[in-house]
Amino acid sequence: MAHNSQFPGIHAVLATALASLAVTSTNLLLVSDVLAQSSLPEVRVQAGSEQPARERSSVGGIGDEPVSSTPQSISIIRTETMRDLGASSLSSAIRSETSAGDAYNTLGYVETLQVRGFTLDNALNYRRDGLMISNHAPMAFENKEGIEILKGVSGMQSGVSAPGGMINYVVKRPTATNLRDVYFGLSERGTTLLHGDLGGRSGRNGMFGYRINVAAEERRPEVHDAPGHRQFLSGYFDLRLPNAALLEAEFEHHRVSQRSVPGFGLLDTDGDGVADTLPGPINPRINLNDQSWSQPFQSENTVGSLRFQQAFATSWFYGLRYGAQNIRTNDRTAFPDGCSSGTNYLYPGFCGNYDVDIYDYRSDNERRNTRTMDAFVRGDFSTGSLRHHLTAGMTRTRYEEGYEPLQAYNWVGIDNVFNRQILPGDPTPSSPNTLRTARTDEVYLTDSVKIGRLSIWGGLRHTQLTRASERTDGSESQSYNQSFTTPWGAIGYQPWEGGFAYLSAGQGVESEVVPNKPSTFINFGAVLPALKSHQIELGYKHVLPGAGLASVAIFDISKPYSEDLVQVDGSLLRVADGRQLRHRGLELGWTGRPIRSLSLTAQATLIDSETTRALDPALVGKRATNVAPLTANFQAGWQLPGVSGLTWINRAHYAAGKAVTSDNSIELPSYWQFDTAFVYRHKTSFGRTTWRFGIDNLFDRRYWRDAPTQYWGGVYLFPGMPRTARATVQLSF
Repeated sequence: MAHNSQFPGIHAVLATALASLAVTSTNLLLVSDVLAQSSLPEVRVQAGSEQPARERSSVGGIGDEPVSSTPQSISIIRTETMRDLGASSLSSAIRSETSAGDAYNTLGYVETLQVRGFTLDNALNYRRDGLMISNHAPMAFENKEGIEILKGVSGMQSGVSAPGGMINYVVKRPTATNLRDVYFGLSERGTTLLHGDLGGRSGRNGMFGYRINVAAEERRPEVHDAPGHRQFLSGYFDLRLPNAALLEAEFEHHRVSQRSVPGFGLLDTDGDGVADTLPGPINPRINLNDQSWSQPFQSENTVGSLRFQQAFATSWFYGLRYGAQNIRTNDRTAFPDGCSSGTNYLYPGFCGNYDVDIYDYRSDNERRNTRTMDAFVRGDFSTGSLRHHLTAGMTRTRYEEGYEPLQAYNWVGIDNVFNRQILPGDPTPSSPNTLRTARTDEVYLTDSVKIGRLSIWGGLRHTQLTRASERTDGSESQSYNQSFTTPWGAIGYQPWEGGFAYLSAGQGVESEVVPNKPSTFINFGAVLPALKSHQIELGYKHVLPGAGLASVAIFDISKPYSEDLVQVDGSLLRVADGRQLRHRGLELGWTGRPIRSLSLTAQATLIDSETTRALDPALVGKRATNVAPLTANFQAGWQLPGVSGLTWINRAHYAAGKAVTSDNSIELPSYWQFDTAFVYRHKTSFGRTTWRFGIDNLFDRRYWRDAPTQYWGGVYLFPGMPRTARATVQLSF
């Protein structure tokens, strides 16, 4: 399918898709009647909960424990909550989670997060129903039940991943009763979204289940010259088989096309060739990627899985899971960075008068494929008076990145932020690419034991890692093999009813790739040996009246980094383990209902980040870049008296100043933002209707929210979004 084809109109797409779904659902009813059996296992479907203490999460890798009694810091963001708050992207969804933050998040591009101050790896730290996926594609939330965020070293869940944490997207399952849900949204300067959600069970004893989602969106965001559109289709089907067996199959396909919005940069105000001045807040509606030849970022993401599980003894069952993902992207932008109009050439950054070089960047037909297989057995057994919950399994993952032989990254002229220039494009392919492959084979074992009020968890994951890279011009290829074991352990204690204290420790492993910039790095595109990170965490959780939850966690994470050695000719050689950072922090959380009509959520995270080792001694003791030492969020939902079903939601977010440069000489000012929304739920003759109206950044405050340093050394600045209004209606019948 050509990537430059235009998507069909939103109404035509949805009309065709909904008609097809109606025919499909009728056929599925007939099939399920034929397949009906008399002996069927019970399938439990758990919907989103407003009782945090009773939430369960699978992202921790230690079993199906309630979050309130799990020796890990885990947050769960439900899709219904996201809709109430108007969150339609990963970046906006995690705004209420103070331990998570942006790491180069912008409109029209892939979103990346950091957790506990460490940037997550897009190829390693993201899961979809527990199976590895690449995050190098925009995520659709129409078929997601929620987002699970594991905070901290994730070596128990994955042998190879960045240490900050892990994101798991929970996919919607078939509903126990018939669901017909239609959602329409209108926001910003004409953005429209139409979404249909169908679910239910059929056949004898409800043996066959289905959940189908279809959506289309036309995007007209507040940022100028950033139009886009997308389409989405997903299906989840399960079949209850004899002998307590369950077969599941699901897929989703997401197509996105939108002009991206690049970041701004630091200023060189004295002309010495070094950008060392933070500009004042800039109009966030400006898009420097607005040349006449600018093309949209395009992505097609197809992912699905097959799953089978069956009980084979009392309290024991086994499972097989296979997941596959294919991503194709056209990554194109008029990219602003550096400045050649001043006395001295500048890179990265902007000249003091806001001049900036523009590059025509085009990398078409990028391919990222992931294949994952997981086989496990899980059950309970006793040794004497001790009761064990054991999980053992094997995982195999194959990941490939493929590119065209050459990409375009060509200088086309000088633009100015406030005096825009018309520049010619130059799509000539000129820079070689690097192909990459990764293979991991893992064996894991976890066990938990309860002794009265005491609980003990332990686990090991052994990983065999093979990584390789090859330049498309044939000039160099590299590969290596590594094996390692990541242990994890925890002890928990219930001192009184509703209380749970724990101490945990674990390891994680991360593998890096040298940036694919031949003009900068000698070993561009090469894979580097994997490095181990370590974490220790002490926490306490307490169940509040009405199943609310209060929590506190103290953590200490140390992580080694690669570092760059400057050569005689000015080029860089990236080497492993050249720097080490240690993040110590405190997380506080409280969610509950002090009175029946008022729900409150408060979170705060304090992070003391420090460089403990570096090739440059001047960096030792400095804070990590783009990490706020204090982040706080407060949210209140008040059910207004006199109007049944009407809730007024207010949210305030605060972040202290972040270091922009590694020497801490530049820092973003602290900022805060206030959002407000009204949600009205009521019943009609057609079913349940939900009206939502909200305004983000009510006071239209301008500030720099994010200053990520990219892995090739570029420093970019992203402003907070302007005041944005939205209105939606949802009909369920």
